[in-house]
Amino acid sequence: MGEQGGKTTLGVEALIMSPRGALSGSAPVAWFSATKEQLTEVRRSIKRAINPLIKRQVNARRIELVHGNTIDFYSLDEMPNAFPQYGLIVVDDVRRVPGFLASFEDMLVECLRQHDGQGWFLSDAYGKRNDFYRLYQRGMSDPDWSCWQFPSDCNPHLSEELRREMQEVSEQEYQQRFQAEFLDVAIELTAAQRVIGKNETFRQWCERLAKDGLKVDGKPFKLDDRPAMAWIYDQVPSNADDAYRLVLVLMKCAQVGFTVMEMLATVYLGLKFGPATVGMFLPDAKLADIKSSKRFMPVVRTIPSVHKLMTMESADGSGKKAGEGNVRVRQIGEAMFVFSWTTGRATTESIPMDILSYDEVQEMTLEQMEKTQERLSASDIRFTLMGSTANWPDADIHHWYKRGSQHRFHTECPTCGVKKALDEYFPDCIKFDKESGLYRYCCPDGHWLDDTQRGEWIADNPDADKPVDLSVEKRNRPLRIRSIHFPQFLSPTISAEEIIFAYNNATDMKNFYNRKLGKPYLDPSQVPVTLEHLANCEKAGLAAGVKWKSRATGTFMGIDQMGNFNVHVIKERLPDGRQAVIHVEETYSADPFMRSSELMELYGVAVCVVEINPNYNDAKKFAHRHPGKVFICDSFGSVREGMIQWGDGPRMDASDRRTDEEAQDRYTLRMDQYKCMQVSMSRFTTDVPSCVFPDRQGLAQEVLEKGKRFVTAILPRVFHHFTKTALVAEKDEETNQYTRRVKKIGIDPHFSYANMLCDVAWARAHGTSTFILPQSEQPRTSEMGGAVVPRQLAEVREQLESVQGDVCGRCISYSDDTRRCSENECTVRAADPGCWAFIARG
Repeated sequence: MGEQGGKTTLGVEALIMSPRGALSGSAPVAWFSATKEQLTEVRRSIKRAINPLIKRQVNARRIELVHGNTIDFYSLDEMPNAFPQYGLIVVDDVRRVPGFLASFEDMLVECLRQHDGQGWFLSDAYGKRNDFYRLYQRGMSDPDWSCWQFPSDCNPHLSEELRREMQEVSEQEYQQRFQAEFLDVAIELTAAQRVIGKNETFRQWCERLAKDGLKVDGKPFKLDDRPAMAWIYDQVPSNADDAYRLVLVLMKCAQVGFTVMEMLATVYLGLKFGPATVGMFLPDAKLADIKSSKRFMPVVRTIPSVHKLMTMESADGSGKKAGEGNVRVRQIGEAMFVFSWTTGRATTESIPMDILSYDEVQEMTLEQMEKTQERLSASDIRFTLMGSTANWPDADIHHWYKRGSQHRFHTECPTCGVKKALDEYFPDCIKFDKESGLYRYCCPDGHWLDDTQRGEWIADNPDADKPVDLSVEKRNRPLRIRSIHFPQFLSPTISAEEIIFAYNNATDMKNFYNRKLGKPYLDPSQVPVTLEHLANCEKAGLAAGVKWKSRATGTFMGIDQMGNFNVHVIKERLPDGRQAVIHVEETYSADPFMRSSELMELYGVAVCVVEINPNYNDAKKFAHRHPGKVFICDSFGSVREGMIQWGDGPRMDASDRRTDEEAQDRYTLRMDQYKCMQVSMSRFTTDVPSCVFPDRQGLAQEVLEKGKRFVTAILPRVFHHFTKTALVAEKDEETNQYTRRVKKIGIDPHFSYANMLCDVAWARAHGTSTFILPQSEQPRTSEMGGAVVPRQLAEVREQLESVQGDVCGRCISYSDDTRRCSENECTVRAADPGCWAFIARG
């Protein structure tokens, strides 16, 4: 019978209502299904249909009727060794049973012998190379048999969806599936073939779904008014060669529909390249669950063909399952979709995958993403899709964008023909039109641009995404990164006036650049140290005669550790009280702490501070080798009182007294990372710096970078690290409180942390306070209140009377009404010098 022609319904009717059936016949009857799953569904339907006539259920296999007859149920994938005698048997889906003729001749024929019983054998057509076709041919030549062939449309209750599908399939597929014809070669449809047309691209598939009623967030899906976005849909590969080792990166503005594109793309790719495992990653578990249930499933439910595959037990359409899968794992045909997150070792390194997608990349670290990428190592597809609003320069999504082709949309001026990316000359790309009274886009020459999506995508770095060379063996093909920048200028729903208004009234310029322009942004005030500051520190060091040293005494050291890699910063105190850096070093070794011990001896280190992770055991052994000199920092959380809490006091609880002295961590400390980093960096930024350096070219070392060793001057690397460290204060809109944190910009600035830890060691001996004197080139005098006083005191008074610079009155923690500091909970004056907690008002 043709697909959905009603063969199972016919079989049930024959089992119950035919002259030899359960109600009319005197002999027992039996139903046989191809699989246990199919049997469960049919048994449930039969029991529901004749429930008033059932006397009892004897066991899981048999039910007894009120008039004494019985119905038995079997699955042919779990056949018993022997059968009772029956007056009628019905076998459903015969073509799905391997070696059916052997079972038929050895057992089924024998169970009909006593009652001279009847057998009904039902199935759809599936070529001529299976036992159902052979059984059908035997029936055609035996007068004791009857054979029928029914097309699908003999069922008057066919769904409109199936009737439409009958008109769209190929002639051969139509003959097999719907006319029940035995073709010479069976047509086996994969899950993708049931959903995606032959040679149908991702964009074509989405546009067809849109015509069929695809909805996103309850609204019809469409691309006809978004030609710039439609081009991005064209970048999703439709064959395995294009997909292999391709990373598609979208650095975007807010609310342009990336999540929708990502979900549709992963469904398309999972089915196209199935069997495949698709990993959909977010920053945390909560977001992964929300995406699965609140975003992914509503989209899938509006695509009937895809949802049908999700609720089928197998890709060939046999059997059904009750639900839509687990919130973390969904199955669509031969594609498995895993909703996971990048935090946590187990979630990034366990299940192998073929396709990866990342959403909200701005909240992921590069290290987390690199670990997750390892899931693709054994795949023949290895495609990655990632997208996010921009965040920090050289970090998260911007890091991947810079590695890629850097496609930008160049809007074409219809008047002069100039093509240019609007963000290149923003805000000059938006001008006020006096005639219309509106803000409008314009080209660099001032001509009006009514359609910002007229133009083309141009790559700034095309070498990152070269065409696939099919002559190269697949495993030797290079990684290709196709990166795209998408700003709100290209959105048909956002006007030029809305963008320029947001720009002119922005209280948070970073938020504007990230969410409107889709570009990374770093507020200069958040990066306290510049190369100009550091050059000034070097100049001051040279003036003071500071030199690199190979030996010293009474010094201080900070160590930032990273596995088999330690970074050291060593300082000594100058006669005038300032800090002088006398040695910095990157140590690569299986046991870098042995070199740390050597430096302790060579430089007579009085106090050293090392962070606790990742090698706690090695750090602890190092501390035990230098008792009382090495402190382990075991916490970087906020410290309410001050900045540092030393843990070597005399207090010991009962647990400490029972612990062997070797196992105790006596010399430890807790520190407020934000406060300590702020104080540490402030030593470089004053006109007269309190931390100075020798000649930047005076110390060269062998360093390791990207697997290559080379000798270079080390201090420029240190300076680079200092400029990649930001102090960020972000306001929580719900609590109206600021969260302070140290942010790594693009790289892990090890020397910034080593320098901070060195300053913590310094604080053990000298404290953290900084005494700031007003600058003066020479003693001068001034008139004050009729008296002649030193000019220096006059300058102090001027500073205190004016609310300028880093003073309390310009800090976000200062209240103009109460004159209180919310951070330190005390009364202050507006002109008081700012403390460690100073953050300038926006």
